[in-house]
Formats: sequence, structure tokens, C-alpha cells
Amino acid sequence: MKSVHLVCSPELIMLLSRSLEHEGYVISGKHSTLHSFISGFSSKEVDPSSIVIMEGGAGLGTPVKAEDIISFMTLIRKYLKHTRLIVQLDPVLQTDIEFIRTLVNMNIHDLQFTTEFQGDDLLNWIKEKKTTRDYYHILGKKKGLFASFKGSSSRAASDAAVEEAASAPPRPVESLTRPQPAVGSRTVADAANRRPSVAPRSSAGSTPPRLGPPARKETPSLAEAETLESLEQSIPVEEESMPAANTRILGSNVPLVIGVCGVGGEEDVGAAAFLLAAGLAELGWKPLVCGDDRPEISSLEQIVFKGEKEDSVSTMFEYEGVTFYRRGYSWDISELLASEFTHIILWVDIHRERKGTSGLELWWNSQIPILVGNGAMWKYELLKEKLNTLNPYERKRCRLLLENGHQEVLQMLKKDFAEIQTTLMPAHQDPLYPDKAAVEWVMKLLTVQKKLFRKQTLLWGIVGMVLFVTLLLIGIGFSFVPESR
Repeated sequence: MKSVHLVCSPELIMLLSRSLEHEGYVISGKHSTLHSFISGFSSKEVDPSSIVIMEGGAGLGTPVKAEDIISFMTLIRKYLKHTRLIVQLDPVLQTDIEFIRTLVNMNIHDLQFTTEFQGDDLLNWIKEKKTTRDYYHILGKKKGLFASFKGSSSRAASDAAVEEAASAPPRPVESLTRPQPAVGSRTVADAANRRPSVAPRSSAGSTPPRLGPPARKETPSLAEAETLESLEQSIPVEEESMPAANTRILGSNVPLVIGVCGVGGEEDVGAAAFLLAAGLAELGWKPLVCGDDRPEISSLEQIVFKGEKEDSVSTMFEYEGVTFYRRGYSWDISELLASEFTHIILWVDIHRERKGTSGLELWWNSQIPILVGNGAMWKYELLKEKLNTLNPYERKRCRLLLENGHQEVLQMLKKDFAEIQTTLMPAHQDPLYPDKAAVEWVMKLLTVQKKLFRKQTLLWGIVGMVLFVTLLLIGIGFSFVPESR
């Protein structure tokens, strides 16, 4: 028997729990705000095996900001790594692509963009489990990128013919980065606005009338804000007199995810990933590099642990200000999004299969997808042919880095593909030790600025200030000591 945990206003809890219990579900827990739900982690009030159905803005006041929802979902996913979360959201957020992308990256797929729902809708939400495929039409295709260049031309032509026959009507520009919609597939709008009809029930279990979530005016109390020690800096302890509209989450910034891969699978993607990470570290940020089975990371690991016993506990190590995920350990992007890193660089190979989420899906769902291509003149036609598999929107979203590139190739690309952001990688002796020009290139590429104060610099500044004040007070004290006669 499946259990359900409800996180919504008291009125909806009363109405919806009755409908769910009538259908045989067990209500394992009830919370009226996201604050109290998170505080339930410490008291074991939340069963990880339950399905959690929640209002995305429960207890946050109106209007609800997308960044506040992301902050809460990041904390929730950190402690409920595999729990199925069904989130009801304002339809306004349905057009926020980056908001949807962030939640999908956290493996939160059951997003319901509607403000009017009833018990039957909840039953449909539970039965119709969503996946990443439900968001292909929003986020773009994640299967078959550059597929025509991995197989023979005849096979590519036959696949294209089958795709064209299966799709109706044909599109003017068909990209290899989005799959053909299956017959009967539903969109997010369908899930929000068109529910499958359910036969009416008896009066004892009659469906409550449709209603929207009531205005959330309650303010989380001090008791609700108390939670696990690790969450105390993330959840503010709020005064009862504080208006709910001023509620905000502290210390829960989601890292920026940067996906880096090669156009043809033969480029030196590691040099680009290391150069970006080292440049960010030089600017005072805290980047993390994750790669699948990368010998280059193993080489750095051997340098770091040289002369020491093999560390079988640590999953990461730091080198020259950059943190790397160790080669022998698997990582999960939803967990990394809840970390304290400012940037996560995913060094993936979209041309090879990987365990878990595919490299192509990880790369395309990143906030900044970067392609690394060979900029040699004699390889230009092959590079052009592969870029033609992307439609203008997809080329506009990607950023192309050219290794061994020349200005002539760059000018030709800007003429043939005006929408794609193309740049030449700077010359470097070692990507982990970028010079001033390379750091400025990273700043321009990622539109980041140098942090004013690094943590270590700030610490030394505080120590120096305390020492200066101490010496000053001692000097003032000596000046008031009367001279001996």
C-alpha cells in the first residue's frame, strides 16, 4: 500500500487527504509549510519511501519567487535523494525554462503547473509519472546529437526517412538534438489543463469542489525554523512579527552547471575543462570538475596523494584551488546541486554510453552547454557539417570553443553560423596555470567577475585588523600611564 506525504495549506490537507484515503492511500505525514516540512527531517517525521505532494510555495507568501522554490527544493532533494516529489506550481513559471531545467536536473520531474486541482487530479498525478522526456519540447532534444556522423551515411539516411514518415506534420527545421514526439505523448500544458476523466464516486467519498490554494499569510514560527544543524545556516530563524512576504532563504545558492564536451569526441576537452576551472579559481570562485573515467584526473590524484596511503574515504580532492571528483567514484548531479560549490563543470562524452543519466542529457540540461571543436582549416567542412545538425535555437544556446583555431576559421564560422557564440581558446602551456590573458578570457566567456574578497584573504584581513586594534589600544594605554617621579 503506497503512502503519501502532503505539504500544503491546512484546508487542502483536509480535503485532499480524504480523497486519497478513499482510494486506499495512506497519509504518512502532513505539513502546512515548506519550513515545517524540512524541520521534519530531524524528528524523523518524513518517510523517504512516501510520495511527497506539495504546493511549491507553501508558507512562502505571494507572489512566490522561482529562486525561493529552487532553494527549498535543493535542500529537500539533499536529504530526500530518491523520494518522488510531485510539485504544484503557478502556471506563470511554466515559461521559465531555466527554472524547469534546474528542477529537472535535481530529478524533480513531476511538475504540475496549475492553481486549480482536486482529488481526482492528485490521483492522475500519482499514476502518470513524468520523466525527462516530458520536457524535451521545452529543454530540447537529448538523444541522437551528431548521430549521423557516428554511423554510415546510408544508415543515417534510412533513419531520417523513418523519422520523417513517423512525424506529422513535417517541421521546416528538424534538429537531431530533439526526439520526435511519440503518438499520444502529453505536454506539460496537457498535464496542467487537460486531465483524464474519472468516474464519479459515491457521496461518502465525493470529490471536493475545485479550489485554488488560499493566500498564504502565515509566518513560519521559531519552532518551524529549527531543523538539522546543517540546515541552520540555510533556513532563517524568523520572528513571528515578520511578514511572510519578506521570507527568504540564506546560503542556498544553486551552483552554475557548465557542460563541456567535444564535437566529434576526439578533441582535447580536458584542457578546456581545466582552463575554465583554473580561471574560476583564480578569480576567487569555488569550482568542481566531474568527469567519467578520466586518466587526467587520476594523474592529478596521484600527485595530491603522493607519499600517502591510498585514501578510500574521500570522494574529492583539491589541486591548485580546483576541486576534482575522484575517478573511481560515481557522482550524482542532484546531490552536487546541493553542495557549496559555485560552479560545477561536467566533463562528459556525449558519444559514449554512461551508467545512469546519459552524458548527452547532462550536457544539454546544463546552464551553459559548451562544445569544443577543432579549429584547423582542413577540418572546417567536417565541423560545419556537424554544426548543421543543430537548429538556430540550439546553436544560439551552445558556446563553441575552438582549439588550434585561426582567425580565418572564426570569421568563416561567424559568416555561416551567425547565431552561435564562437571563440578561440587562448594559448597556454598548462591549463591548470592560466596566465592573465587566459583568466580574462574565462571572465568574458562565462560573464563572471573577480570576487572582491576570497575567504582566506578575508580571514587574514580580519586577523590583521584585530592585531592592529590591539596594538593601538596598548599604545593608548601606555600614553595614559603617569610618569614616575
